[in-house]
Amino acid sequence: MFPSYLQLMIPIMSLAVNVVIQILRFRITPGRGLLKSVVEGFIGGLLYVLMIEIYIQRYLFPSPFPEFIFMTIANTIIYAACGYCYFHFINLGETARRIRVLRELYECDGALSMQEILQRYHAKEIVEKRLGRLLRNNQVMYRDGRYYTKKSVMMVIAHIIVVLKWILLGRKNVFCFIVITIFQL
Repeated sequence: MFPSYLQLMIPIMSLAVNVVIQILRFRITPGRGLLKSVVEGFIGGLLYVLMIEIYIQRYLFPSPFPEFIFMTIANTIIYAACGYCYFHFINLGETARRIRVLRELYECDGALSMQEILQRYHAKEIVEKRLGRLLRNNQVMYRDGRYYTKKSVMMVIAHIIVVLKWILLGRKNVFCFIVITIFQL
């Protein structure tokens, strides 16, 4: 039987694989984008979880099939939670305006005037960049002077996050969004 405390190492090693793949993919091919490197890293870590579980529990320390399935599912869930945290760690540093403002203040010796900050963060420019990114990634479409959502992975993720906020935080104002989500999926 495989020692249970070593089972705890599998999600941690898988997260390390995720991080290494993500960093290498982003640095080797920076033009592909940060999100794609994060997804590729996550998939690499997920494959590692599955391969190491199969190797250890089927060949190295054979275990009964139900135990193999249970441990594989448990470690996959733990890894997915760690991968989710890693994604948001990266996302926080890249997209959170408070973090960016603090970082830019630090890089400018800790001093920027309000006018200098506003020059860097025009709301119109920020919205244009985000809409441009959504259009390039085929996540929205522009027709007759209006933007429309499209079925995409990011839209599914947005719906899942709204539903999870409703479940976990009890946000009452998302009921209509949940109904729309169900019919769109």
